[in-house]
Amino acid sequence: MTDSSIPLLIDTDPGVDDALALLMAFADPGHRVVALTIAAGNVGLRHTVANALKLCEVAGVDVPVHAGCPVPLV
Repeated sequence: MTDSSIPLLIDTDPGVDDALALLMAFADPGHRVVALTIAAGNVGLRHTVANALKLCEVAGVDVPVHAGCPVPLV
């Protein structure tokens, strides 16, 4: 049997709203989160990466988490 779920790479700045969206994506059988790329948001990159890692730990999800841009591009 082949995996018919849709692979997702999610780019996010995990605060409360994005954390809820990530939990929903992790739990959706129609999608498979393959990696997260993390940007700075209302707080710095260090905090958003820590949020993403803690969220994956709490949810029991093992996906790569990559730190991205620490500041807005514009």
